[in-house]
Amino acid sequence: MTEEVGHAGVFQTLRETSASVHYVLLGVFINQFGAFLRTFLVLYLTTARGFSAGLAGLALGFYAVGSIFGSLLGGALADRIGPRWTIAGTMSTAALFTLSVTFLSAYPLIVAAAVISGAMTNASSPAASSLLLGMVPKARQVMVFAMYRTALNAGVVIGPLVAVWLSTISWNLVFYVDAATAVGYALIAALKLRDRDAAPAAPDTAEDGSPVRLRSRYATMLRDGRYLAYLGLMLANGLVHIQFWVVLPLMVVAEGYPTWVYGAAMGTSAFVVISCELLVTKATQKWPAWLSVIGGWVLLAVGYGAFGLPGGIALVFAGTLIAVVGQIIGGPAAFAYPGKVAPKHAMGLYVSGAQAMFGTGYALGPIIGVFLWNSVGKGFWGLVFLFGMLMVGPGIWGLRADRSETPKASDDVVAEPAG
Repeated sequence: MTEEVGHAGVFQTLRETSASVHYVLLGVFINQFGAFLRTFLVLYLTTARGFSAGLAGLALGFYAVGSIFGSLLGGALADRIGPRWTIAGTMSTAALFTLSVTFLSAYPLIVAAAVISGAMTNASSPAASSLLLGMVPKARQVMVFAMYRTALNAGVVIGPLVAVWLSTISWNLVFYVDAATAVGYALIAALKLRDRDAAPAAPDTAEDGSPVRLRSRYATMLRDGRYLAYLGLMLANGLVHIQFWVVLPLMVVAEGYPTWVYGAAMGTSAFVVISCELLVTKATQKWPAWLSVIGGWVLLAVGYGAFGLPGGIALVFAGTLIAVVGQIIGGPAAFAYPGKVAPKHAMGLYVSGAQAMFGTGYALGPIIGVFLWNSVGKGFWGLVFLFGMLMVGPGIWGLRADRSETPKASDDVVAEPAG
C-alpha cells in the first residue's frame, strides 16, 4: 500500500503515482472510447438487422440488466482473483462476444451476446476502481477518481463521433473496433499492471487473517447500515442523472424548442465536465466526503428542478450549468468513497455495490421518468427537486459517520470450516 501523503494538484498527483495508475487511466479511456455496442445497439438492430424498434428497445433493457449484474460480478472477482486479472479476463470475454454480434443472425442469440458483452465490460469497472484505491493514498483518491471520470467522459465524447463515421463504411467495422479496444484494455491489464500494486490484503483473507467466504463479504456490507444509506444515494443519483438524456429531450420537443437546444445543452455539459472537473477537484478534494457528495447532489437536484420553471430556453442552460457543477463537485468524492470505508477483504464488493446501484438507477430511470413525464408534464422536475431534498438527510447520515464502527467479518459467518 502506498504511504500516506497530503492532497496535491493534477500534475503532482500524476508525477507521484505509479505507472500502473497511468496505465489504468489509459485503459479506461481506450475502453470507453470504443464502447460502441451500448450506444449503438438500438440503431444497429433497427437499421442494419431490420428488427423492430420494440425488439431493439427490449434488447437494450436486457443489456442494462446484464450490466448491473456484471458490476456485482466484477467486484466479487476483484476480491477473489485480484483486479488485474479480473480486467484482463472480463475484457477479453467482452471482446469475443462483441465480435459474435456481427455474425449471429437469430435475435435471441444477438441479445444474449450483447448482454454478456455488457456484463463483462461493466465487470471491469469495479476492478479498475479497486486497483486505483489500492495504489493511491487516501488523500489522493478523490483527485485520481476525477482523472478516472475525465478519462471516461473524454471517451464518451470522442468515441461516438468515430463510431458514426465507421458506420458509414460498415456496421461490422464499428464492432470490430469495439472488440479491438476491449482487447487493448485486456492486454494493458495483463502486461502492464502488477499484482503488487494492489492493496496487500490477500483476496481470501480478512483483516484479522481469517479466511473469508464470498457470502461473508456480502454479509459485511449488508450489516453496514450507513454504507447502505450511501448506496441508496447512489441509486437516487442514477435515477436522477439519467433524466438529462430521457426526460429533458421530451421536454424540449413538447415546449417547441429547436432541436439544437438539447444538443447545445449536452455539449455544454460535456465541455464543462472535461475542462473543469480536475481544476475544481483540486479544491474540493480537501473537503469532507459528505460535504462534497451532498453539496453536489443538492446542486444536481436544484439544476434539474430549474428545468420546470418558467423562463424558456435560458432555464435549460441555467439548469444544465447548475447540475453539471454539482456533478463535478460530488462525482469524484462519491465514487472514491468506498475506498475510504471498505474493509480490505471486501473492497471489490463495496466498490461494485456502489456502481451497481448507480447502474440500477440508470436502468430504472428511463421507465420511471417517462411514466411521470406522461403523468404530470413539467411538474416532473418539481418532483425531482423534492426527491433530491428528501435524500439529503439519509445521505448525510450515511456519509458523515465514525467509520471506526464499520462491520468486520465475524467468526460466525467468515471462517471456512477446518479440514
